[in-house]
Amino acid sequence: MKNLNITIGPSNKLGKYDAHFLIKLAALLKNGFTMQQALIFLTEQYEVIKAQDKAAALALINSGAALSAVLKSLGFSKSIIMQVSFAEIHGEIITNLEQSGEYLNTRRKTVQKLIKTLQYPLVLVSIFIIMLVLLNYTVIPQFNDLYSAMQADKTSLVNILTFILNYLPYTALGVLIIIMLISVTILLITRMKNTKRAAHMLLSIPLVRTYFKYYVTYRFSREFGYFLNNGLEVKEIIMLLKTQTINRYLNMTARMLEEKLLAGISLSEAIEQQNVLDQRLAVFVSHGEYNSDVGKELIIYSEYSLENIIIKIENLTKKIQPVIFLILGLLIVCLYLVIVLPIFNMMSNIQ
Repeated sequence: MKNLNITIGPSNKLGKYDAHFLIKLAALLKNGFTMQQALIFLTEQYEVIKAQDKAAALALINSGAALSAVLKSLGFSKSIIMQVSFAEIHGEIITNLEQSGEYLNTRRKTVQKLIKTLQYPLVLVSIFIIMLVLLNYTVIPQFNDLYSAMQADKTSLVNILTFILNYLPYTALGVLIIIMLISVTILLITRMKNTKRAAHMLLSIPLVRTYFKYYVTYRFSREFGYFLNNGLEVKEIIMLLKTQTINRYLNMTARMLEEKLLAGISLSEAIEQQNVLDQRLAVFVSHGEYNSDVGKELIIYSEYSLENIIIKIENLTKKIQPVIFLILGLLIVCLYLVIVLPIFNMMSNIQ
């Protein structure tokens, strides 16, 4: 069985045109171009690729290198190289390229939607924090001096609001530091050498757990389904997933599945016992075992898993945005009261 020992190349040379490249490559192959002809034609067309990178890619193509190696030189992501590497074995290159292009487009649209959802509130928060800092060093000290000069007492409400505004920038900074620390911690966990330990820790983090499960389920069901549809036996697929070095979570899942299958249980039962996979996948596999179409069921579920990831991200942003606007509204009211109430208080004392 062929091993998939592929190292991942540098950053994406095609930028936002990576999905377009894959879809156009599939179209050229459909229209009778050979892989080499199609790759040469496309690589020469994209001006976004730097001259030295283009020369390196063309040298690889002309030497007869595999598609996965060419995509690696163009800086495609780890997930795309993994899918193409598998497709080179199971023979569904055109379909895989089309689906990979759609996947990149969907992922980019999701990221753009997330940025659009958050950028306006984040700009408002940034402006408001700057205003708070300026007010704390300019306006509020002036009011304090004015109160002292007039020997007027602040109301309890003004004292509370002033206290909130004084410490709000520090609170915002503290929250930002906590978020950064959590992000760095998750990044360090994903880079741990012990795959089982890393998976266990990711599954113990509430928000991360759901996305991690759907991600592993998506990868597993997609690749396993393609292999089954192309005539490979379960034993061969597990051996292939065990020997590949592109996705270590697939490697770990394959090893655990092999242990369960050797113990004499069915594939659906073995999947159900994997904590890194969505438990509902076992229902699809069981249904596929009943009608002898496990591969199709797995591919359907892979699409369902990807849709779930997108839906959950969209729902999360929809929940975050109203909260940010509510906090901003309350802070603006507090700021307004801190400025206006002392004025009314001093006017009443003068009268």
